[in-house]
Amino acid sequence: MKVEPVSLCDPDMPLISNFHFSVNSASDIVEAYRKRRLAEELDIIAQHGGVNTIVEKLKSNRQTGLLTSDDQSDRIAIFGINKPQKDIKLTYFQLCWNALKDNTLRILIVSGIVSLVIGAVLDEHPEIGWIEGFAIIFAVFVVVNVSAVNDFQKQNKFYELKKQNRGIKSVNILRDGLWKAVHPKTLLVGDIVKLENGIIIPADGILIEASSIEIVEAALTGENENIKKLSYKEAEAFRDEYYKSNPDYDVKEAKHHDIPSPIVLSGTNLAEGVGIMVVIAVGRNSAEGRIRELAEQEEEETPLMKKLNKLTETIAKGGVICSAITMLALFIRFGIKFKDESWNQKEDPTLIVKYFITGITVLVVAIPEGLPLAVTISLAYSVKKMQKENNLVRKMQACETMGGADMICSDKTGTLTQNKMTVNEFWAGSTYTIANKDNTVHRISNPSHLYLLKESIFTNTSAFIDPVKGQQGSKSEIALLLFMMELGHSDYLEMRGNYFERFYKIFPFSSKRKRSSTVVALEDGRKRVHLKGAVEIVIKSCINFMDSEGQLKSMNSDLLNTLNTVIGNMTCKALRVLAIAYKDLKTEVDYEEQDENGFPNIENSGFTLLGLAGIRDPIRNEVPEAVKKCQKAGITVRMVTGDNKATAQAIAKECFIIRTEESTVMEGKEFSELTGGTVCSQCRTKICPCPRNKAEKKKKGGNIRKDVVANFDVFKSFIKNLAVLARSAPDDKYTLVTGLRDMGHVVAVTGDGTNDAPALRKADIGFAMGIAGTDMAKEAAGIILLDDNFGSIVRAVVWGRNVYDNIRCFLQFQLTVNVVAVISAMTGALTIQQSPLTSVQLLWVNMIMDSMASLALATDPPTDKHLERKPYKKSEFIITKIMWKHILGQAILQIGLMFSMMFTGENFLPEFSRSDTVLKNGDYVRSGRLYDYKGNKDYYDYWYEPKYGPSRHFTYIFNIFVILQLFNEINSRKLRDEVNIFEGIQRNWLFILIWIITFLIQAIVIEFTSFAFSVSKYGLDIYQWLVCIAFGLTSLVWRVLIVFLPSKAFPETGNQQIEANSSKILSLRSHALVQRNTYRIG
Repeated sequence: MKVEPVSLCDPDMPLISNFHFSVNSASDIVEAYRKRRLAEELDIIAQHGGVNTIVEKLKSNRQTGLLTSDDQSDRIAIFGINKPQKDIKLTYFQLCWNALKDNTLRILIVSGIVSLVIGAVLDEHPEIGWIEGFAIIFAVFVVVNVSAVNDFQKQNKFYELKKQNRGIKSVNILRDGLWKAVHPKTLLVGDIVKLENGIIIPADGILIEASSIEIVEAALTGENENIKKLSYKEAEAFRDEYYKSNPDYDVKEAKHHDIPSPIVLSGTNLAEGVGIMVVIAVGRNSAEGRIRELAEQEEEETPLMKKLNKLTETIAKGGVICSAITMLALFIRFGIKFKDESWNQKEDPTLIVKYFITGITVLVVAIPEGLPLAVTISLAYSVKKMQKENNLVRKMQACETMGGADMICSDKTGTLTQNKMTVNEFWAGSTYTIANKDNTVHRISNPSHLYLLKESIFTNTSAFIDPVKGQQGSKSEIALLLFMMELGHSDYLEMRGNYFERFYKIFPFSSKRKRSSTVVALEDGRKRVHLKGAVEIVIKSCINFMDSEGQLKSMNSDLLNTLNTVIGNMTCKALRVLAIAYKDLKTEVDYEEQDENGFPNIENSGFTLLGLAGIRDPIRNEVPEAVKKCQKAGITVRMVTGDNKATAQAIAKECFIIRTEESTVMEGKEFSELTGGTVCSQCRTKICPCPRNKAEKKKKGGNIRKDVVANFDVFKSFIKNLAVLARSAPDDKYTLVTGLRDMGHVVAVTGDGTNDAPALRKADIGFAMGIAGTDMAKEAAGIILLDDNFGSIVRAVVWGRNVYDNIRCFLQFQLTVNVVAVISAMTGALTIQQSPLTSVQLLWVNMIMDSMASLALATDPPTDKHLERKPYKKSEFIITKIMWKHILGQAILQIGLMFSMMFTGENFLPEFSRSDTVLKNGDYVRSGRLYDYKGNKDYYDYWYEPKYGPSRHFTYIFNIFVILQLFNEINSRKLRDEVNIFEGIQRNWLFILIWIITFLIQAIVIEFTSFAFSVSKYGLDIYQWLVCIAFGLTSLVWRVLIVFLPSKAFPETGNQQIEANSSKILSLRSHALVQRNTYRIG
């Protein structure tokens, strides 16, 4: 029976240029193959006149290939080139320029230059007037380079990873009538390519010639079995014969590979055989390229970054208001003064510049510009630690996102399983479980039975297991060889060598016959036939059974019932059952004689069954426990696989993915029909012209496409209980991830194949297998599992939650600093026309204190306690009530101390004999305020006098402010109302080291920098340092009192569900810092 398929291409379609074959023509053929039921791609090829005609339409030649003398520019323009878009590697200077896109840094540079020029030219004391401007410029220079170095290291790490990927083999193509080895990226549509065992198919093509070709399409489809391929002519003949021999062929029962295809797809692996193909699609137009294009979507902000950006915007609004009020008040005071006094050419320009710098300083302090860089630093540290635990993080934000993951959609093959076939059970009268499943050491006691089994497997297989080249051949045959090795027999090459001259006839395996056989000549001249294949086929040919004791039994009804029971038990365990049998020929037979089905007649009767082998791709040993840990941590694990329903269900039960009777298993076809797949949210179609990223939007215009599930309400109705999605296509996995994310879940996806790339990219976190994963899967993923161990995901969860906590700790610390600094700077500017902390001092605090504090707070190692709570939700507030309690509580203490020191410090801050007696105020410091409350000069003339320089009073203020932050840094290690803030600090030696280093650097600044940091040229003596430390310690005591305050009265902040529109406030700060935080490595 031959069913006429619906045509997927129009032979009369308008032709492009002078080629009579288009990109769409190739796409139709490939798509027909991928979705085939009745080998529809053969009909489409026939509509084009067959493969030879397609070669002619592509202006190629079967004997000569493409000619180098021909101009190929039209071919390249129409069909493209065979290489992905080149990664852009930024130079160090480009990264510096990206950092300088921060508008506030630009304003500071301009202000610094103006301050430097005015100070050096117009200032009353030019010999020191230039220092503040220069210090500002230098501080900006350091900030820019710290950022650039960080980004440069991340970029180089990714390129180092790419170098570790396997090398690309050359391919042989026919050019000018000669075979030439070339790099795959030089292939063009129309090239004639020779396919050899072991290569990765470099482009989509049609087989012109094929000899025993078997392809593994796991990289694209997830299916791990070898798929037989035929040339176009052979495939057509096979199909015609197949329909004749199966007149009642049921389309609904059709399997994808019942009829071998001549189509080979880019990215797949040639497991066996050799052949010649014509290239019909390359690059982005190939099957692999289209998946890559789908995977290249616009990066989305993580839940944490959405919250931080919204929080930053809120703080920024307050900062702009504070900055505007400060500058307005200062200029009003200046106007009042100017009304009463004449213009002072030396003082007034400097004063105006200082007012601008003061206003900018308030803005700098208000907006936590150190937060994105600090978050990046904390993530970078975690990334390095995670790599030691076999989690290579490619996208920094994947770390923190994993802390909120509540769904994992896992591929089966290569992820939950080992991606290799093994004999799990063997039956020879008794069932033996192989390996260590039930601690049974398998031994077949009878030498005759063992020898026959060994001879049958070794001579009736063609696979190899080489310690250097690895495993080659059919995975099922490799499984049988490994089974014999389990029994202590690895001499298969020796036996094949002994039988080399005695191989009489070989009937290779075919999907139609579902069996293979070999005729060998024995030493006494007799012939023996070894048969293996699908159990339901081979048993029909058996008349006897030899058990493991060597006893021969007749194949009666009792034995058949026993066999059916054994087969049923194996099938329920997702085992594929192979039967192994043999027979001795007593007389000569016609080996070419065939039965009514066209099969060798010699295979049909007279055999003795030697045993049944239950083969499967075993699950990884660590998977069940890892899945249990995920479930305990509030994470739902789902399996998404291309395998059949029964196999998937059995594997899922073994992995504990299916735990209850409510858990359901659904096939991809049903899932697709129910959900309608993914469509554009605007056009409501699967294919639409909407741009997929900002680059396309710039070219095409319109809104960026957002994929949604077509029947979202239906999706929500059944998704809760869906545990396994079997027989799924890549589109189904993508739809599943899209729907779960739209429901508010944070979704992690694992995968190893090229077909997983779109879902890996779409997910909040994509995990690719580092060993078995394809390059495209690795590029699409956020985290690469270096050991292909599903159990490593549990460690990623722990680290993710730890990172989230650490960022919260830093945020708690950062906001306290900002609140205190903003209020102090603004109040000082409004009352005494100066900030208690200068611009350079604040840049020091932002650059060094924040960066070092972020690293210190990021180094608290995770514990298993992180798995005892549920994941963070997308809607969860980033700043909790308890955090606000401690932020505001510490801020009140510090602001009180800052105000008292700023306005009355000369009444209680001690001064000792080391200072010049002229500046002493009895036993206390002299006031360091440049102006008094009325605007009259106070310390102004002393500040510019090289003999005295900046005041000891304001040096005290700066030093106490920093030391308060150092002790509050210890407080910030805890996010809840823990009384013992030192708990676990001994496990974090890096925190202690950074704390000490920060303190020492601050001491150097106080004692040696003088005018550069606007501190006293005499520094502070030991007694004054003890006073500063005593003030700092009040932060620890104060926290104990804060703990006992009720938390309910405090707010929560940072809910990402509030949409953050494009903010003009944030544009002042630019998006450069945010981009650095969400920077993708590579």
